[in-house]
Amino acid sequence: MSCGSSRSQQLRKVNYQGDGLRSGMQWDDDDLGKMQILIDTVHGDSHPGSSHLDGLADEAKIGVYQAQGKPAVYAVTDICDGIAMAHDGMNYSLASREIMSFMFEIHALASPYDGSIFMSSCDKSVPAQLMTMMRLDMPALHVCGGSMLSGPHYMSSEVLYGAGDKYAQGELSEQELMYYSRNCCPSAGACQFIGTASTMQCMSEALGLALPGNALAAAYTTHLTRYARRAGRQIVENVKNSLVPRNFISSR
Repeated sequence: MSCGSSRSQQLRKVNYQGDGLRSGMQWDDDDLGKMQILIDTVHGDSHPGSSHLDGLADEAKIGVYQAQGKPAVYAVTDICDGIAMAHDGMNYSLASREIMSFMFEIHALASPYDGSIFMSSCDKSVPAQLMTMMRLDMPALHVCGGSMLSGPHYMSSEVLYGAGDKYAQGELSEQELMYYSRNCCPSAGACQFIGTASTMQCMSEALGLALPGNALAAAYTTHLTRYARRAGRQIVENVKNSLVPRNFISSR
């Protein structure tokens, strides 16, 4: 696909206001004429699995620029089952997956993008983005946000399952409870154990929707930032070759 025949350039011919509005964000004529790539993340202060994704989005932007495309970053943050647990917040968990998926689709199709990069790490956000990718008739890649570092002695947030009950029953001291709480999640990233978050990242890679090796790259490592930058370059190539995920998956 040549840049001139791309979706973004074809839609520019019927909506000149779009060029003017993008110029308000300092897009110049050269930017407007490039392949336009959506980078959609679940970045936010919602939980460790999403708080670091802005940095990965910056790396993906560099990759898109390196491949002579023009990136734009959007975000729909997610919620954490661990934070929503044990109160009414858990009633919103599964519903959030569907709502996020609809918003990702809206972002991709309400503006003239030629390809998309989706970034997420956790239970509901990864399947929300994969669902969207399979609905879109558009080249798309998923960047796995990676898992957090382990605490002392490979401790994870699993250690807090039932810890409140043990503390209430006198089986766990306040000092022990505070130690576990302050050390089980020492960095950003998805939970370290093989729960839904890590499993869904592995599923993304196994389906060929994420780059090979991405799912097991730890958050806050140069391995992961390299994958994000590489994805920025790769999505431009996928657009040129009209490589749409749902066509790729159905042919396997």
